[in-house]
Order: sequence, then structure tokens, then C-alpha cells
Amino acid sequence: MKLFSGVLALLLLVPCSFYAQKNKRLWLVPNNQSASHGTLESFKLPFRDSTTRQVVVWLPSNYNPQLEYATIYMHDGQMLFDSTTTWNKKEWRVDETADSLISNGITRPFIVVGIYNDPPNRYAEFFPQQASLYMDTAYVSTLTSSLWNGELRADYYLEWITKALIPFVDKSYSVSHKREDRFLIGSSMGGLISLYGLTQKSKTFGGAACLSIHTPMINLQMMGDDAMNQLVLPFNTYLSKTLPSPKKVKLYIDRGTETLDAYYGPYHDVLLSTMKKCGYETGANYSTLVWEKTAHDEVSWANRLAFPMKFLLIKDE
Repeated sequence: MKLFSGVLALLLLVPCSFYAQKNKRLWLVPNNQSASHGTLESFKLPFRDSTTRQVVVWLPSNYNPQLEYATIYMHDGQMLFDSTTTWNKKEWRVDETADSLISNGITRPFIVVGIYNDPPNRYAEFFPQQASLYMDTAYVSTLTSSLWNGELRADYYLEWITKALIPFVDKSYSVSHKREDRFLIGSSMGGLISLYGLTQKSKTFGGAACLSIHTPMINLQMMGDDAMNQLVLPFNTYLSKTLPSPKKVKLYIDRGTETLDAYYGPYHDVLLSTMKKCGYETGANYSTLVWEKTAHDEVSWANRLAFPMKFLLIKDE
């Protein structure tokens, strides 16, 4: 797969200041979500193969361009702010939670960048691409044709975030450019790409929160010994070789116990075992929780979102 194709390659030739300052207005689009706290700005940015990708930027109520903000990059951006626009009429309530944490001085100030997913390619973009090198070639080939629309796209997705989206955000908003002030948050497959992003881009991101992380790596109908042996164990081998030092990043991992999360137990245990072998111990830089009687949906993630946000962005005493 060509990592840089079409539009992305062109974007990387354009000075970041031009890309952000002149084109911010050109790529601004009407919001299809609304926020009850703070402000939303929506953009459609060039992505790949002449397509665009929508992003939404949330600014806190007291946003001050004279201050410097941390940045959280969240996947599945269309599900974050407004339940009236989502397919299942549920949302993360990101604006309510984030604004409360900031205004009450619990966390240091931050903005949120929500990256819309591309439904036909979501699985292909969120599956840990380099981990496939540790998997059976025939098995991966079958999944590539049946589930991934012919190719894995996670590396392109992460490269677009780091080489196009982040420069755009850094030039357009008053945010810190330090890696320790940038974070990834996602749920389910979005949790998986957040963890993978930390292994691939630890020089860019200082931490990640992976809610209901989809440790089986496959759909419900295909879970079982085959998935464990062909996907989960090889992925954990990949992690054991690529996880950054626990001293250099902050990492939060959780799962619930109901609906899809009810199947996660054995796969989740393998992941936690790998984390421990790699030196991750519960403390200031690493946290893992099981949320009892919680489901695999936006309502459940909204109800506990304050915890990982506080963990990643706790205000210094």
C-alpha cells in the first residue's frame, strides 16, 4: 500500500502555516452536531484518493487564545457531542464532561479534536496494521478480502493524523506542541487504534485511553480459539516488542461486563498480562479497570469518561 497517496502527499508539500491559516476558512463546514457547553467548529480536510475526512474541534467555554491547551484526539467523532445526529441516538457527552473538568480546575485546559470515522473502512483503519506481520499470512489474506475492503489502512490513518491533521490543529488553535500534551481516546476498535497509535507514534502522543478496547480484534461471530491464536496472541507479541516505556507515556485501559464487553474477559486478560510483562504497573502512568454492569455503548462510555480524562490530564498540584 502506498502510504502517501494523492492529496496527503500534496499536503505534506504545503507549508503548515499556509495549510492552517489560509485554508481553515476554506475547509470550514456547517456543524452537523451541536454542543451545550463550549464551541464546535467543523472541517472537511483532504484525506486520500480525492476524498475528505470530517473533523470537529471542541473548544471549552472559557477558551482563551492567549493560553496554551493540551489536545485530545478522539476517534468516531460523529458520536461525541450530539445524540440527535447519531445513528443510535446516543453520545459520549464530551462537551459536558470536558467543560466541567476544566472549569472546576480538575484537569489542565484542553481541546478535543473528533475525527469522523468512514463506516465502510472503519475496521480496516482501526485494525493494528503492523501486528498483521506476526499473523498467519493466509488467515490475514482471508480477513483482508472479507472484512477490510482489500487492504489495511491503519498506518495511513495514523500518518494522516500526525502529518496533516496535527499540523492543521497546531497552527489553527492555541495548543501545546509537546508530545506530553497530546492524547488519543477511543472505544472498542477505537480503543484498539489508540493503543496501536501509541506504539507507532509515541514521539507524537504522550498517552492514550482505550475504553472497552476490542481485545478479540474480530466480530462476535468469529470469536473463539481461532481468533485467540490467529489474532490476539500475535498482536500481543507485537505489543511486547513495540510498547513504549511506561515511564514515557500514560495509558488507561478498561472494559465493561455487559453486552459485547461480556465476551472480552479472556482476551482482556491476555492484554493485561502483556502489559505487566512490559513493565506497566498500576500507578500515575498506567491504569486498568473493569466497570461492572456497564455495556458496550456511548451511554456507558459517557458515564465514565471523566475518569480517563482526569487520569491523562490531571492538573499539577
